[in-house]
Order: sequence, then C-alpha cells, then structure tokens
Amino acid sequence: LIVLHTGKQTHMALYPNHLHFKEIMKMLKGRTFDNFRRSAPVLANIDWDDIRSKQAGVEVRFQRGGVPFSILKTVFQLKGDLPLDTEGVNRIWIYVSRETEEVRTYFQTEFNTYEARADLNNKNIEQMIGFGELLVTYHAKDDYYLPDQPIEVPKYTIGVTSMPIDQLQKTLFVDPNNARNFRNKDGSDTYYTDGKRGLQVKPDLQWMSYTDPIPAVDTRNDVRENLNAAVQFINQNGGWNGSFMAKAITPSQLIGRQQFTFRQYYDSFPIIGEQNESFGLIRIILQNRVVASYERSLMMLDNTKVERSLKTIEGGKTLDDMINAYARKNLIVSVTPAYRPIVRDKTMELDPSWAVELR
Repeated sequence: LIVLHTGKQTHMALYPNHLHFKEIMKMLKGRTFDNFRRSAPVLANIDWDDIRSKQAGVEVRFQRGGVPFSILKTVFQLKGDLPLDTEGVNRIWIYVSRETEEVRTYFQTEFNTYEARADLNNKNIEQMIGFGELLVTYHAKDDYYLPDQPIEVPKYTIGVTSMPIDQLQKTLFVDPNNARNFRNKDGSDTYYTDGKRGLQVKPDLQWMSYTDPIPAVDTRNDVRENLNAAVQFINQNGGWNGSFMAKAITPSQLIGRQQFTFRQYYDSFPIIGEQNESFGLIRIILQNRVVASYERSLMMLDNTKVERSLKTIEGGKTLDDMINAYARKNLIVSVTPAYRPIVRDKTMELDPSWAVELR
C-alpha cells in the first residue's frame, strides 16, 4: 500500500496494480538509498503524528512482519552497509521537512527506525502527491487509514478449474511410478507416498499438503536464498495461477525452518477466505533451500470466463462505526478492501468487502 500525505491532514491510498501505484514504485526504484544509520525517535525528536498530518510525504507500507533488507534490496537500490536480516522493514516514509524543506527518508522496522539518504527532492515528492489529486481522501485512525466516503470496487464472477493431481505426482516424487495411494475409510482424503515423501489431497476443500521429512540442522538460513528456492520450487510444482504477494516472511528465524506464505491477489486486492485452507493460499517451509512442507489450494481461476460489475463498499462514518464496534479493534494493524471467494458449481464469485489484519 502507498499512502500519500498532503500535509493538510488528508491522505490518499494507492493499492497494488493501480496505475499511479506503479508510477510511484517505478520512480522510487530508480532512486538510490544509502548512508543507513539507526535513529532513535526520542533523541531525534520525531513526531510521526505530526509528520503524518502536517508534512507532505509518501509512505510505502508492507505486510505485517515486514520485508528483510536483503529482499528489499532486490527491488530498491539500497547501497552501503545495511541492517541485518533479523528484522523486517514494515514501512518506508519519505517526507519534506517543514522547517528545513529537506527531504527526509526513514525505513521503519517493528523495533528500530533507520534514516537513509535518498536522491529525491521537493519536486519529486510534489509530483508523487499530485498522483492522488482526484482520488478519494482518507483519514488516519490509530496507525491505519480509512476512506472518507464509500468506494467502488470491481466485483467478479470467474470460471474455475482444478490442478491435475497426476501432474503434481510427477513433479513432487522422484519416481512417481513408485508412489502408492490409499484413501480414508470414508473416501474423503487421498494419500500418496513413495515411502519417504507424502502427498495428502482433500477434494472437499480443493487443498493439497506435501511433506518431505528432511533432518533438522543448526546451520544459519539465508532469507533471500530461501525465498528464491521457494519461488523456484513452486514454479516447478503447480506454478503461480495468478498474481501472488508474499504475505508473511519470518526474518528472525535464521536458524531452523523458515515459512513463507503467499496470498493470491486479483486486480489490486487480496483474496481472503474464511478457513486456514482457503483458495489463493500457498504455504511453504524450507531449511537451507530444501523444502520440508508445501501446501496450497488446488483451485485455479479460468480468466477466459470473467464477468465484471461494480460494488460500493462502506466508507466514512459507517466504516468508522463498524471498526469501533469490532470486539478486537485494539489488535488491528491494517484495514483493506479484499475479495471474499464464494465458490459455486463451476464458478467463483469474488465479492468485495473490508478485511482487517490483526497484530
């Protein structure tokens, strides 16, 4: 998510895949960030509420848990000595200081704030904020943003197909001809095994779980290498049937097993089901680039059969009241439009609604 701050207590939100989101990311990717140094907000006298409401700027927000610096470096031009991968960046905040008119740049993690030098000037920030000129304004609530009025979101009905199990068997097992299969007594789940690796298929949930009992080792993980290995493994075993975003990266788990979770997006918004084994999720666990566990939905969208309409979802006081009435509102870290997947016979409805992410 990119949030544009006007410096006049109004904000605009740009979601992934939006034209202006892409433009701003392209601009930021072309800039250099260097001279990283840890900044203690108390000593530096940083008042984030004041910066949010009264100083023009751009805020790039990442998923809860953040993105390790080594992975961020594959997207942005980060130079010089970088902080360790024991913490993840959850936001980059670039703003024009009201007093000095200098551009200040901060990379924030859960526990630390790092100031960096960026080759950006006032005009660059002004141009980026200008992209939000015709957008719905948002207001800050706690540490997230809500629209001042209802917003229109596309609603879709899309055809669905299922990933062939025999294709997965061929890639997941060294010798697929050696794999045996058996079913639960009630016929619900099917298990495949070659004596070492196992594949469980749950037809009712359209879900598969693969396990390879690799031995535990105490050597250190490299987050970036594990992520690359995860992406490569998924490429070879089922692939990416759509656009996915890394939902959770565990940077602190440098020793032992490391889990990555990917969530499918459609247009600009995440698809969020109500179960732990829902459409659009991929979970993979690795240790030193070797995959120990791989779970995913078997359902795939058929983009040759798409119907599109528009739905208005709540904003303004109505949405504020909904949030205030939510029993766990103190745990909210972000609020975003999302798609609720409703599975019919041979189609899936992507129904827009608001989703909250909890701490």
